[in-house]
Amino acid sequence: LAVISAPDAAGFGDFRRHLQENEYGFAFCVDLFEAVMQGAQAPESISDALEEQFSRMPDVEIRTIEGFDLLGRTGRMLSGLYGVMTRHAPGCYHLAWRLSMKKKHPPKFRMTARLGRRRFAGVIREFRPDLIFSVHSCFNVLLTRMENSLGLEIPVVVLQADVINIHSTWCNPRAALTICPTKEAYEASLRQGMPAEKMKIIGFPVRSRFCEAAREKDAQEEYTGSRPLRCLLIGGGEGTGSLRAYAESILRNTDAELTIVCGRNSRLQHQLQKTLVPQYGGRAEVLGFVTAMEQELLRHDLLVTRASPNMMYEAVVMTVPLITIGAKPEQERDNPRLMEKYSIGVIGKTPEEIPQIIRSLLCDDAARFREIRAAQRSLRKPGHAREIAACVAGMIREERPENDPR
Repeated sequence: LAVISAPDAAGFGDFRRHLQENEYGFAFCVDLFEAVMQGAQAPESISDALEEQFSRMPDVEIRTIEGFDLLGRTGRMLSGLYGVMTRHAPGCYHLAWRLSMKKKHPPKFRMTARLGRRRFAGVIREFRPDLIFSVHSCFNVLLTRMENSLGLEIPVVVLQADVINIHSTWCNPRAALTICPTKEAYEASLRQGMPAEKMKIIGFPVRSRFCEAAREKDAQEEYTGSRPLRCLLIGGGEGTGSLRAYAESILRNTDAELTIVCGRNSRLQHQLQKTLVPQYGGRAEVLGFVTAMEQELLRHDLLVTRASPNMMYEAVVMTVPLITIGAKPEQERDNPRLMEKYSIGVIGKTPEEIPQIIRSLLCDDAARFREIRAAQRSLRKPGHAREIAACVAGMIREERPENDPR
């Protein structure tokens, strides 16, 4: 059996117990495909950032739904397959991306719209929204198609969660507005046939707790290399290679103090605690899933992670220089290049390269390290989430009739 689950999920444990205790005495071989690592979910972090801002607006009521739930069991299965494909079958994912990438003609999602229409109609009847806001590429065309089949004309606003590699599913000319996080995303959308008058560049939204922690970070003394570097290594899911190999390379070849974040992969956490902590003592710390990531960035100098947009921009807001160690295929493919373009980090391609990169950052009283922090300060704009929420709230107020009591 192939199972998609977090290894420490209660449901997975119950499922294995039932298999082992089955009354027929059958022996089951279970292969676990983990979609578990920290920092992998840009849409969720974006939703959190915007919900914080909307919650401060007394005249705006929001309801957040998981789009795949509209498609029932099929949707939940498709959602789980994403992590498995990008991690274990990148060739298949590459093929699916290319086949569905049609310039000026995004996928039509006819069958998917029929599958989700009844649940979508139920949500609309219950909540009666003035506007629908999408932060997931799979639902932008799907939403307007389901609206059309139900005879609805509710404005749909799209916030792109990718920053440079824009798939055609992000580009729906029928959306009332598409908000782009970067100039590069805007230009890519134009090439996909999106009308300029239906797009707006605002920026990538970051959760308020990172913005608040950034003020504490700014008050800290500038790092100059006079003490061991505090390095944070996050295995941000698919495409990062062996977390153990990166950790061992850093610990063996530098004097850095290293914190390793394993996400929900409790098995990896236990293995690293058993092997690295005794060998390197106080220089190595191994954590599981971290809920207060801003506190980890606050106490560390350098971040080594996958080039996911949420981790990149959270690090920029907190002025923590980055070394990227991979990217998800296709939609994150050029994120490292974007990072280097704006001098907010460095690309690391193998575990063996990381110590050399760290040494280059710390040369001449950490001159290059401090240059990266300066570039991050000039680029960061902590108010993007507030600006996006204000833009969307303004559209809601324009759509609502003056005599509407809601």
